[in-house]
Amino acid sequence: MKKYKLSIKSLKVLFLSTAFLFASCDETLDLQPISEIGVGEFYTTPAEVNLAVISIYNSLYGMQNREWLLTEIRSDNTYMNPNSTETKDLAIREVDRFVQSSQNIYLQEYWKACYRTINLSNVVLQNLGVVADEELRNQYEGEARFLRAHAYFNLVRLWGGVFIVETPVSGTQAKTMDRSPQSEVYEFIANDLRLASEMLPPSQSGANLGRVASDAAKTLLGKVLLTTGNDADLAEAKTVLTEVVSGNFSLQATYGAVFNIGNEYNNEIMFAVRYQSGSVGLGSPHPNFFAPLQSDNYVVFGNGDGLNVPTDNMSQAYTTGDPRKAASMADTWLGFNGAVRQDKHVTKYNSTFNAVDDGGNDWIILRYADALLLLSEAINEQSGPNAEALGYLNQVRTRSLGADSALELANVSTYFDFKIALENERRLEFGFENHRWFDLVRTGRAEVVMTQHFATEFQYNDPAHPSLNTGPLQHYQIFLPIPQYEIDLNPNIAQNTGY
Repeated sequence: MKKYKLSIKSLKVLFLSTAFLFASCDETLDLQPISEIGVGEFYTTPAEVNLAVISIYNSLYGMQNREWLLTEIRSDNTYMNPNSTETKDLAIREVDRFVQSSQNIYLQEYWKACYRTINLSNVVLQNLGVVADEELRNQYEGEARFLRAHAYFNLVRLWGGVFIVETPVSGTQAKTMDRSPQSEVYEFIANDLRLASEMLPPSQSGANLGRVASDAAKTLLGKVLLTTGNDADLAEAKTVLTEVVSGNFSLQATYGAVFNIGNEYNNEIMFAVRYQSGSVGLGSPHPNFFAPLQSDNYVVFGNGDGLNVPTDNMSQAYTTGDPRKAASMADTWLGFNGAVRQDKHVTKYNSTFNAVDDGGNDWIILRYADALLLLSEAINEQSGPNAEALGYLNQVRTRSLGADSALELANVSTYFDFKIALENERRLEFGFENHRWFDLVRTGRAEVVMTQHFATEFQYNDPAHPSLNTGPLQHYQIFLPIPQYEIDLNPNIAQNTGY
């Protein structure tokens, strides 16, 4: 059973602590005086702090419901449904074509969701004094720091410099704050994760299964350090990722087993957003988001929205027989009387359920395969390809494609060849898991890959719909525009270049 079902008391925590949102909600100024009193009175026991920690986990639903739109859709993995009209879901199509404005509703929703998670984390960190047990206090602090770092890492990769908020602040204070440089945000994230990796237990089980452990913090820290990429950071990344691959996690025997709903939180999964079907308010909307339009109940219960559609290039990227494709997407579906319908769609999160937006599949954020490929990347970035780096890559590759698929060092003997091999492997291994865009940004490949994507995918070059034509990706478009409501609240905030 999933462990994060909200009780009445935890709903109270969620309400009180979200009232501390810094410039994330227009009501902040009105709620602040009331909520300051409420929170101060509420956090008096370790059990209440635990409920506050659980509320951070629950806040991840808000992030996850929109994250695919700002990551997968902005990559060459998926796009807005090419069969829908030009005006349908226009805000999504704008993101797909990199022409979104600062008033795009989905940008605003995701920004607010991230800061909601950050501020819930800050509330926990501010109230740890009531937890006398050092081990328990360390766990709660480690969880709050990890989850805050997770939200900040996504923010800085999508928007560049953002606001560093370490404690709950009032609306008045928020109006005087400014964005911090990317370098400071990354250092803030790394410090949170270093502390979390020391405070969290090495593994979680039983009633705590699903709560983060130290290897998840180390893996995320390794990814952060690879993103910043200086020599000292690369050396630290290799150290922490080596600790992870020598630790408590391992690959599942088959790729499909990783995502089997009967095998959730298996030994490959380090951190996931947990969902539970059964009309208990914890169901996933992603199966309905991603199922084809007008598919009725043939793909998932309750029809589909036809969003996040796999591109032709993504479909063709899998080699024949690669089980990762069958576990992740489909090119067709069977409709009435077995009629074959040609609609590509993501299947990775599908399961059996009986209410719309009530899927049961977790959304995996970090897993052991990621640690292996990140370690391979760290070695290549430090010293170029070698047998050790190739071994980690081949562990992931041969799990799905068999021993005969193992790459030879002679075929990836240069730094760039190895980098491209890693890029391709990560694309197939983590298809539709919200990794692709961040991978391209981290490796400096976003402009090249996306320019090629726009030049070759038909829907961006359809002579019947010239308004959808999309040109080469410009460097400034890597970052999203700061939501307009933030600038309206504080006119001194600088908008990102180009918007």
